Amino acid sequence: MDINKTWKEADWPSEARHIIEGLKKFPDNSKMILILRHSQRNEPEDFDVDADLNLTPQGRKIAKIFGENLPKDKPIRIFHSKADRCRDTAEEIFNGFKEIGGEAVLKGNLIPLSRIGISLKIFLEENKKYDILKIFNRWTAGLYSPELWSPLTPYCQKAAEVIWTQIENIPETALDIHVTHDLHLLASRLGWFGIPPNKKWINYLGGFAFSFIEDKILLFDSNKLITVEIPYWWKKT
Repeated sequence: MDINKTWKEADWPSEARHIIEGLKKFPDNSKMILILRHSQRNEPEDFDVDADLNLTPQGRKIAKIFGENLPKDKPIRIFHSKADRCRDTAEEIFNGFKEIGGEAVLKGNLIPLSRIGISLKIFLEENKKYDILKIFNRWTAGLYSPELWSPLTPYCQKAAEVIWTQIENIPETALDIHVTHDLHLLASRLGWFGIPPNKKWINYLGGFAFSFIEDKILLFDSNKLITVEIPYWWKKT
């Protein structure tokens, strides 16, 4: 399939297309944060330490097209998890945005986008017993020892301290993009906004965007723009 046809018509980039449209719905002077899952990766039969989880060739091309469709008038900064698939997604988005003449900075690895308080070995052991949504639900329910896996709320608060404060010293209209993983997206959505996972999994290049508007948060999620409260634990400015 032609790559532009894939971008416009295929199912897996549909959430990415919605995000592009959703960014246009924010007020023009909004400082925005976009939390984004990496692009399409290889799907190994056995999810283990040695599995090839890097981007597919199509995943690279679609990430670049995503960058080409971002609002050109918004300067962007891109952060990513240390995983190769996230770094490569970030680089392709950067390349695509620069190609249309956009102002972009590739900032590099940010710890909360890759570390979530559990070792890879333990996570893979759990993944042999449960699907990822059940693992997530067990974690949020507090069924894992804090010594084994840091609880959800402390992780989300620490992640906000790093990610949310990044926008304090950037120009109006700027956009920060954080490329991460599905589990981190689920955690942030629930821990920051109280939105639980729905039945439809987060697809490649899916995610959510938000902006602080006076004493509220304007959030684009699941193809809807809604207003949510700022968590009590976040400093009010």
